[in-house]
Amino acid sequence: MKFSCMIWPHSGNVVEPVVRLAQTAEACDFETVYIGDSQMIWNDVWVVLGACAVATEKVRLGTGVTNMVTRHPAVTANAVMTLNMLSKGRAVLGVGAGDSAVRTAGLSPARLPEIRKRIEFMRALLQGQEVDALQWDVDKEENTWGAESLVRLIGAEEWGNAPIQLACMGPKSVRAAGEICDGVIVDGHMGGNAEGVRKTVETAIEGAESVGKDPSTLRYIAAIDAAIDDDRTKALDKVRPTAARNIANKPWLPDTLGVDHADVVKQVTESYKFYKHLDLTAKHRELIPDEVAMKCCIAGTPEDCITKGKELKEAGINEISIFITSQDEDGSHNVLRRFAEEVFPNI
Repeated sequence: MKFSCMIWPHSGNVVEPVVRLAQTAEACDFETVYIGDSQMIWNDVWVVLGACAVATEKVRLGTGVTNMVTRHPAVTANAVMTLNMLSKGRAVLGVGAGDSAVRTAGLSPARLPEIRKRIEFMRALLQGQEVDALQWDVDKEENTWGAESLVRLIGAEEWGNAPIQLACMGPKSVRAAGEICDGVIVDGHMGGNAEGVRKTVETAIEGAESVGKDPSTLRYIAAIDAAIDDDRTKALDKVRPTAARNIANKPWLPDTLGVDHADVVKQVTESYKFYKHLDLTAKHRELIPDEVAMKCCIAGTPEDCITKGKELKEAGINEISIFITSQDEDGSHNVLRRFAEEVFPNI
């Protein structure tokens, strides 16, 4: 089992708190630090990752996650290659359809056929290949002077070797991740409980085997909010905003979330505000009962967190990535240290 963290670089703060959190994660032997990408509400992911790269020495660094709507895949390929160069080979690329980043910009998430095409395009560029240019919108209809029809990424031969991991919202995207990616990232509705994890791992294995890939090479990553306190209620209060996003308008939910808590899912879906995405002050957090918070997150007493970690491991997860935020720097440092000292050694 590997342990990592995903940091939300809250725009209400400067970059330094995120860098300090990355340093704490490294000191606590977390394997990877991922930074969230949501340009309207958080500081820029690639600038923050660059700052973390020069302030750390061994921890892997990556996006958790970026998208291929607000950023052209060619630009993203260059960004992760440059991060790999700056960090001396520690970069990893986490991508997804787009959630708060695209919605707060007035855009729509990418559909699965587009995701597949864009990941394959980035993979080819990062492998140093020359490939057909990826065009959309007006560029498909206009002939632009000087536009190249075949494109390549200079420098990829040396620095393009970065793993690609896909954040998934349902079984269809999980299967695609098994086929074309190095890792499957699932949040609390799929990765926070044994029901979701078993279906996720089973589907990813099917995808990998369908293309002749060894499924044991995949990372099965539970990306879930975390809080630890000797008082369970205090810990659960900190993860309710993330639990709300875990269930709001999700196309697939394990039965005990989608059926037992259908009324909560409906209320949260109708009230969710993306400019308060994963915000500790979000109003929609008040709609989340303890049962849903515990189902979606790794939170509570140390014993609660150990139990959840063992549940995820037994269900097939091989990396737990806990969410922390620069919005509460002191609290996040505490979460990192307590999980490293009290929880992870016992999973």
